[in-house]
This record gives sequence, C-alpha cells and structure tokens, in this order.
Amino acid sequence: MKYLFTFLLLTVFFSEINAQEKGSKIYIENPSKNDNAIKIAEELKAKIVEWAYWNVANTEAEADFKINLTSSTSKGITLTSWGGTSYQLVAKIIDKKGNTTWESNTYKSSPNGTNGFNSGTAVVKKLMRDL
Repeated sequence: MKYLFTFLLLTVFFSEINAQEKGSKIYIENPSKNDNAIKIAEELKAKIVEWAYWNVANTEAEADFKINLTSSTSKGITLTSWGGTSYQLVAKIIDKKGNTTWESNTYKSSPNGTNGFNSGTAVVKKLMRDL
C-alpha cells in the first residue's frame, strides 16, 4: 500500500512538470493592446525561439501550456532613468487545466546606459534568466 501511494503521488507530481519539458509547445498570451506591451511579447517570443527549449505555438489550442504576461509602462525622468519608457513585467505559466504552475517576480527596468537604453529587452532578459 505504501508503494502504491508513493507511485500515485509521483505520477501526479510528474504529470504537472511534464508540460514544461523541453520540446513542449508554449503559447504567449498578452491581453494588453498597448504597443509597448506588444513589443515585450514579441521580444519574449524571439528569446524563447532563440533559447530552443520550448516551441512557440501560434494558438492556445495547440499549446501544452501558456505564459500569461502582465506588463505596465511609464515614461519620464526618474532617479535611475533619463527619460524614455520604463517597464514592469510579471509572467505566469498556466497549464491546460487553467492552474498556475509558476509565477515570476515583478521585473522592472528603466532605460539607462547599462541596458543600452532598451528597457523592454532588459526586462525580458530578466524573465528569461528565471525561466
């Protein structure tokens, strides 16, 4: 009985991880219609294709799981930025059942010399480090 319980527990555990294996199909969901948010989603898609761990699906139906992006932007001069657009990004990995299997921290980036004044790319790079 003990072995049966252990087997069932491991089966459930590995079925949740299975969707995020190498070669799985991922759909990038970006509910925002803001131009800056669309640029972040396109940048993330390019980085995932370059990474070649997952395959990017064109529709949610053909994907094994999806990444839901929540982003916000602000403009202006701050202590760490000399103007331009600053970004915040949060990503969630959601399985086919609608369960959130992973949620990122909030990544922030402002345009400055260390990121080539491209804070959109910088915030996506921060996310990719955690994926």
